[in-house]
Amino acid sequence: MGLIRLLIIAALIYIAWRVFKNLLSRSQQADSPAASQQRQELMRKCAQCGIHVPDHEAFSHSGKHFCSQEHQRLYLDHHDH
Repeated sequence: MGLIRLLIIAALIYIAWRVFKNLLSRSQQADSPAASQQRQELMRKCAQCGIHVPDHEAFSHSGKHFCSQEHQRLYLDHHDH
């Protein structure tokens, strides 16, 4: 009877360990690259030089986006004439 009881306890510990491991891997998947892809920021292409910058760093004017105020000024000076 002692051996059967030991096997049952070992099986229960194994099952509990697998359930815990499964739950842990699911919580880590929430922080995986797939989840971070959903949070990626929109990138804007500079109308002057073509470099891409995050939307919150871009300077915008009349639907055009720029990587810096200098490129915005250069573009507007060149295209306003």
